Amino acid sequence: MSPKQFATRYVFGIFALLSLIGIFNRIVDPFWYYRDIEIKGFNAVKTKFNLYERHVKPALLVRDQPEAIILGSSFSEIGFDPTNPLFTDHGRLKSMNFALAGAQWDMVQCEFEFAVSNAPIKRALVGFTPGNLPLADCAKNFPSIGQVSAVQLLLSDRALQASIDTIGDQKNKMPTHTREGLYFLPPQRNAAADHGFREIFLQQIKEYHRNKENLQCPEPAAQSDTQPDLSFGQTLDLSGLQRMMRTAQEHGIELVLFAYPSHAYMLELARQCRDQDAKWQAMKQIASLVAKESAEGGQVRAYQFYGYNDITAETVEVSPTKYWHDPGHFKFVMGNMMLSDMFGGSSPKLGRSLASANIDTDYRDFLQGRTKHLRLHPEFHTEMQKLLPPK
Repeated sequence: MSPKQFATRYVFGIFALLSLIGIFNRIVDPFWYYRDIEIKGFNAVKTKFNLYERHVKPALLVRDQPEAIILGSSFSEIGFDPTNPLFTDHGRLKSMNFALAGAQWDMVQCEFEFAVSNAPIKRALVGFTPGNLPLADCAKNFPSIGQVSAVQLLLSDRALQASIDTIGDQKNKMPTHTREGLYFLPPQRNAAADHGFREIFLQQIKEYHRNKENLQCPEPAAQSDTQPDLSFGQTLDLSGLQRMMRTAQEHGIELVLFAYPSHAYMLELARQCRDQDAKWQAMKQIASLVAKESAEGGQVRAYQFYGYNDITAETVEVSPTKYWHDPGHFKFVMGNMMLSDMFGGSSPKLGRSLASANIDTDYRDFLQGRTKHLRLHPEFHTEMQKLLPPK
């Protein structure tokens, strides 16, 4: 065989091998991008989508052109079913859960900017944590949003390994997402809510100790129900939120904001670690900005779902729980109740509209609701203490 023939056959062999790998990955579709070949027992369960959703979801948004999107962190991604009839205006709006696990505020803001620029968005539901919501530099920090190449999907070693793993996972794994983007936590996480609570509490207490001088957190003795003046507190940077509101107004988008809810045990931990008032002071400033932007013509409203009640204070001693995976991740059963409050057209039942004129009253009612709940449930602190790390 001459050197020329060898080189020709070598190049042909490499080309043939790459072609076979590409065809194999295209059929298996491990990242759930193409979505046109799904064979039960072979590739129908997409177990690797969650690992690559930050690359694939934006590309899917561009291709699928949703009109109603859900944005935020895993709280939003796990908690809200985008096919909810109230959210989709009874099917009139094509919907997508565009939230991403681990997304901080800067990414949420940039995902919103991306969505508005690439799809006919008419409604956006956006979760936030009360506090600073500054302006993000999307061009610098997230320049690759929506960019996914055929080489990555079909010819990369990651794609090949993901395809092999996907086929091997068919018999013993469950889907991680619905087609519309709702994220399912693993079944073992769902069946052990108490473990999830302990894990999150430990992380939160470490965070409080890292950022605050109060090393007695949590304090066993609860504070009094004296209501502080919410007018005091640090002036927040809400430039990013203001930009989001004005972008929504420019594009005629209905923007609905909500503060991520917390289980009552987490609310109590924040209280015992002297962090509760700061959240309400932040919500008052956010409510004031919402009122200002609404007065200038924006279709924007906001909600909070803080409280001590049978849903937010669900016991975790009986598994599986109905409403909560852990102190921050609520199940879509509860999410549907929240969507009903925000899009149902009647007075909210679980939460309250975040309005600057009512925030002081809402905080007073929150504190009174806590007192009432603790009086009716004297076992509350005992059950909570079982989930806290030992001192």
